[in-house]
Amino acid sequence: MKNMISKKIILFILLSPIFLNGNEVADYKAEYLFETGDFSVTGIRELITDKDNEIASITFNAKTKIIKLFFESSFAINKGSIISKKYIANVRALLIKRNQSIVYDNMNQNIKSSGQNKWDINYADGLNILDPLNAQVQMRLNVKGMVESKKFNSFEIALQDIRNGDVEINTYKFSRNDIYIFNEKNYESIVIKRVRDQDSRITEYHLVPELGYLIMEVIDKGAETTQTLKLQKILSLG
Repeated sequence: MKNMISKKIILFILLSPIFLNGNEVADYKAEYLFETGDFSVTGIRELITDKDNEIASITFNAKTKIIKLFFESSFAINKGSIISKKYIANVRALLIKRNQSIVYDNMNQNIKSSGQNKWDINYADGLNILDPLNAQVQMRLNVKGMVESKKFNSFEIALQDIRNGDVEINTYKFSRNDIYIFNEKNYESIVIKRVRDQDSRITEYHLVPELGYLIMEVIDKGAETTQTLKLQKILSLG
């Protein structure tokens, strides 16, 4: 039970979206609802950027009677590419208690994790490894470029497993154009699909270009359960 909830909290981080505008990341504050078969939680995500220095940080806070979550990702933005700097995760859920800090030393191509999950890895030259939060920034930038260029080719993102430092190459593919209804209004949307053969999971991201390629909903289907992340309120944008 403990391991199952821990895995679902990690998946929640992977599903969580951010906003963007061109090669920059627009500041925002929004409320999202995450639902799974075991629990649901609503949280506030806030993004603060320093456009002059091309750096940004995302924070997420959620709290119920049995769950308390805090996540933060700090990263740089360089010509449309996201560069990881630091990732923090603090989790309290039933019997789970985890504090973790990951530091990305890009100069020496080293990543070190401290806290409950301790590991230290070196990585190959030219490999841009992203954390669970800023990977969404890169995905959105890539989708925006895909639409503007009208070249709907698949793309890959190197994503880190925060539990052990392993790096997985995730492939994202254009699925279809669609219509998404939010607050009783119809929006033209783009659906991107990610397939993870290693754990038999298929994830769909619903993005709306009119709202700066905002992710409206994520549907993650596995062999045993389906989990969703859905926008509830846009508190501020831009």
